[in-house]
Amino acid sequence: MSILVTGATGFIGRQVVRRLLAARRAVLVLARASDSVSAIERVVAALGDVPLGADLDVLEGDLAAPDCGLAPATWQRLRATIETVIHCAGDTRFEPDAMGPYVAGHVHGPLRLLEGLARGRLARWAQLSTAFVCGRRSGTILESEGKVGQAFHNTYERIKLEAERAIRAAGAEWRVDVRVFRPSIVIGAAPATAGGTPSNLFFDFLRMLAAFAALPDRARPRLRVPAAPHARFNIVPVDHVARALVALAERSDCAGQTLHLVVRDAPTQAAMLRMITDRLGVHGVRLVDAHREPLEEPSPVERAVAQTLEPYCAYLNQDVRFDDTIAARLLARCGVERPCLTPAAVHDLIDQALGAARSREALRQCTD
Repeated sequence: MSILVTGATGFIGRQVVRRLLAARRAVLVLARASDSVSAIERVVAALGDVPLGADLDVLEGDLAAPDCGLAPATWQRLRATIETVIHCAGDTRFEPDAMGPYVAGHVHGPLRLLEGLARGRLARWAQLSTAFVCGRRSGTILESEGKVGQAFHNTYERIKLEAERAIRAAGAEWRVDVRVFRPSIVIGAAPATAGGTPSNLFFDFLRMLAAFAALPDRARPRLRVPAAPHARFNIVPVDHVARALVALAERSDCAGQTLHLVVRDAPTQAAMLRMITDRLGVHGVRLVDAHREPLEEPSPVERAVAQTLEPYCAYLNQDVRFDDTIAARLLARCGVERPCLTPAAVHDLIDQALGAARSREALRQCTD
């Protein structure tokens, strides 16, 4: 039997596939072709080095297409061999250009895949969602909570919750165990695709602070960053999300659960900034709650930072705590330790950000 993974060319999906292959699992990847690039070429480029002897099969399809772009014979083969799906695919743009393909990719296509496979051996469906289906709520969010009348920051949050509810309903109808995984903002070395946007923005911010720290003291202006100092900084490393997905996608004690994949005791944004500035040796940076202290007469540096962070401005001013009681218990049972944003962990993120920048510059010089 194979595990079917969608979204293998994306930020999280590629890490999931790498872990499954390293564990010697048979993996079937459903991927789209793009322009003149075939599905298999896209997957190989995304995964990089594949372990020798890895059992990887790439199937060209498209969740937004009728019948997921699959022929009847292909459906027959999948029904005979797929017991588990790890669904990582999705358009991560906050506001789509057109709603039809967006809804098809997030809701109608996955439903068609589940219903088609449920006519065969499919037993489990692991749905990758987001903790921010909580929308504009604040305070503590429980894993058991879904639609409670919340308003949303954007279409992405709303459609992810709609997808959760639709997949759960279909799973109940077809007797397929659906388990939902809700990470906070996922961070790590990311590709230059829409799925890697939040991580790339965060790394861009770290590189801006490093450049700011390199200025002479007398030439360094003040730097105010629009964010609520006492709000929690809800990021989680991509390695942990992938490891948790692989560990819990098939465990019987995880059946039917909704789980928050988050760091342990998320620090406040003020504490996070201190860890960053201490590492970079930069002073004169402070967070400003825009609701209480409007950012008047921003400097060019402040405008550049604000522009970089603008897509996530709402999240930097939202104080929310994601309770992960159930996830913590289940992860402990399979030996997966929840990460903590210690100074050492934050320093590793900074090193990743600066190392990626140096690698890109070296590549640019080699190709000039």
